[in-house]
Order: sequence, then C-alpha cells, then structure tokens
Amino acid sequence: MTATAATRTADSAAQPKGSPMTTTLLNPERQFLGCVMQVRHTAARRLLAGMRADDFGSPVAAHVLQLVIELTAAGHAPTPIAVMDHAREKTICSPRSGGANRLRSLGLWIVETYTNGPILPPPYYGSWLKALVLKDAYRRAVREHAARLVQAVEDDSPTDVLRHRLDDTERLDDLWQRYRDAGGNDEPTARLEVAA
Repeated sequence: MTATAATRTADSAAQPKGSPMTTTLLNPERQFLGCVMQVRHTAARRLLAGMRADDFGSPVAAHVLQLVIELTAAGHAPTPIAVMDHAREKTICSPRSGGANRLRSLGLWIVETYTNGPILPPPYYGSWLKALVLKDAYRRAVREHAARLVQAVEDDSPTDVLRHRLDDTERLDDLWQRYRDAGGNDEPTARLEVAA
C-alpha cells in the first residue's frame, strides 16, 4: 500500500465529528434500506409506514427510499431488481443525458446496500433501524432549526420574526412523534434480545 493510499484509508476512517458515516454496515439509512429490500411486501409496508424520503440525510438514500415507497404502494415487494427496474423506468437515458451512468452507479449502490444489509431478523431489526433513522432525522432537523434561529438573530431580524421562527416547530414535532411511534427511546439491546 502506498503512503497516499494509506493516508486516504486513514482519512476515511477518521471522519470529523458530525459527518455522516459512509460505511454501509454502520450507516442506519443504508441498513434500513437493506432490511426493507429483504422483506416481503406486507412487512415492507409496515416498516415504511410513516417514513418519508426527506427523513434521510443522504440524497442517494432518499432517492432509493422514494423508489421503495412507490413500489410498495403499488403492491410490489421492494427487491433490489424491482427497485432498479423502477429507477430505470423513471430515468431518461438518451445520449448525453448521463442517465445510463447514474443508473449504473445507483445499481452498484443498491447492490452494496442489499448485500451488506442486516443479518438479524429483518422485520424486527428493521423497526429498530427505522427508529434510529428517525432519531437521526430529528437531530438534523433540530440542528437546522437552531441554525435558522442563529441566522435570524445575526441578520438582526425583527423580534416578531424571531418569535415566529422559534415557534415554527411543526417538522420537529412531526419527526419526534414518528420517532416515538417507531419505538424511539426503547432500550435497543432488550428489544433485540426479545427478537432472538
């Protein structure tokens, strides 16, 4: 291994605090999608209940989740081939559109997500992963809300604007409720032991 390759490997392993994990096995969004792609249609519907593509921080994961939601709503199990076929139907692949390259990249991403999906019982573990994804979404939403408040203060916004922004917590409240409904704040190890 060259010094440059070793540095790149070390750099990717030591990500700065607050950056999203890129390793599939340690990424809750990819683990959740890997789980959903392993289950039958009825279990997928249960896992996807209350989920929205904008709950995901990764644009690729959000796109795949939207494809999975659409497939499941149409009555199909979201297997990797079904997700890829649905993506192919929605992608313009004319010359110079870049669609063929995007599909190829998406296909590789889906395969990696599926093959590195969880090995625990998917329906139960999927519920736990769903809560974890929603917890991360809630934390991102709180961070974004706080940043909007700070920006409003720094911009010397009028006090009534500050009050309105402070009270504008509809997304936060919705995410918190969906997180709680998904089993958020339960003790995960106890829940996983029951499943085993």
